[in-house]
Amino acid sequence: MSESTVKLLNNPYGQVTFDLFRQKNKAFVDKSLMIKYLDDDSMSLYPVLLRPRRFGKSTFVQMLKCYYDISYQNRYEELFSGTKIYDLNLPTHNSYHVIDFDFSSVSTGDKEVLLTSFFVAVTDGIDDFCLRYPDFIFDYSNLNQKDAATLFTEFSKAYRKFSKSQKLYVMIDEYDNFANEILSKDLELFLNITSKDGFLKTFYSAIKNFAKNTIAKTFITGVSSVSLDSLTSGFNIALNVTSFDCFNEYAGFTGDELEILIPKLVDVEKLGVTTKEIIENETSL
Repeated sequence: MSESTVKLLNNPYGQVTFDLFRQKNKAFVDKSLMIKYLDDDSMSLYPVLLRPRRFGKSTFVQMLKCYYDISYQNRYEELFSGTKIYDLNLPTHNSYHVIDFDFSSVSTGDKEVLLTSFFVAVTDGIDDFCLRYPDFIFDYSNLNQKDAATLFTEFSKAYRKFSKSQKLYVMIDEYDNFANEILSKDLELFLNITSKDGFLKTFYSAIKNFAKNTIAKTFITGVSSVSLDSLTSGFNIALNVTSFDCFNEYAGFTGDELEILIPKLVDVEKLGVTTKEIIENETSL
């Protein structure tokens, strides 16, 4: 069988935006069923899911954003038709205002650079929220550009006025990316930012404060629980659900998923190997 007769899909390597994955001719592994477990009444409202780097955590967060956020309601059919979660027809889809923060790019320079960079990461999430909801007006230009906790507090107050009936879903990706890097280089700075008055603990305390009447749910991803343990008193409502059996397949690929995915990306017959042989060769390295 020649390459010209095999219809292969494009590998969306380096792309994390879920809606791009759902475009025509993009390879895609359906992890949407995990939403069922997040929606379960017995599940914590504030779960933390940890996995190693490059396991698809960021794409998973973007999928949750597309699924839960009201602004994606008119794209629900486009983005989720044919997925496992679509077949369940859960009532929670597109029922929250979602704000998401990505802390993977926070700089780990000195403390002043760190404070500014973290503040910018929070404003990026707020700016994205404002783009999706033009009626939401929030001006943070007069705030201290190094005080992310106050920034989030003022945002939450403005949101409460903006939406009296809906509640907010806060998603945080790579919560510990920069903190782990600091821990490996500067223990004193790590202890400083996670101390009682440290900016990181203060930021998560602000989220906790608004969980009483504004924030309905949170979802946090990261690599390890080290920083989470350090933040316990500031965000003790969080529950590390990483070891829960239902989330075993939330990130990375299972053998069954690879069996389906590989023939969509590689002309295995032209290579003269089977999908099973490719999997065995990779896992034996």
